[in-house]
Amino acid sequence: MRLLSTLIVLLATFSFTHAQNFQIIEIDVNDFNSYEAFSKSASPHIIGRGPLSDSLSNSNMVFDYYKAGNEYYPIESWADYFYWMSKEYAYLFNKPEIFEHFYEMKDNVQMIKYLSLNFSIWHFPSTIKIKPHKELPRSHNRFSNVYHIVANKKDKDYMINQIEYKEKLLAQKK
Repeated sequence: MRLLSTLIVLLATFSFTHAQNFQIIEIDVNDFNSYEAFSKSASPHIIGRGPLSDSLSNSNMVFDYYKAGNEYYPIESWADYFYWMSKEYAYLFNKPEIFEHFYEMKDNVQMIKYLSLNFSIWHFPSTIKIKPHKELPRSHNRFSNVYHIVANKKDKDYMINQIEYKEKLLAQKK
């Protein structure tokens, strides 16, 4: 009887954990700055909507606007999303101005490579997996590794804890 109740608890725990998995879509490197790929993806795990996001989105016919500081950034691709992240969460990036350069050049390969090597937390807040590419060896494409993708609530909580910890470290330095 005890074995049966233990088995039921384990099965219920597995079912609950499995049911909390998040949707992840796989995209090509060339789709990192694509509106279509972004609009078909699940929402990012960290968002930055401000009080004017809805009115800006409606008046400019843009997918969404996220606020960083006192500015709003149009979000229509994963490249746009990480550009906004480089503004709002600059402390998570090693030299965010380098990412911004690749963003302005619209160089998907270099943006992904930069993020893979210089984004300082384990999980990406995005809901995408990026297919292998000839110019991106696996070591330069953390987006292709499922261990760096938020797959469930436990991963998301871990990611948020890492961000909060880095934020506290930054506050201590000031």
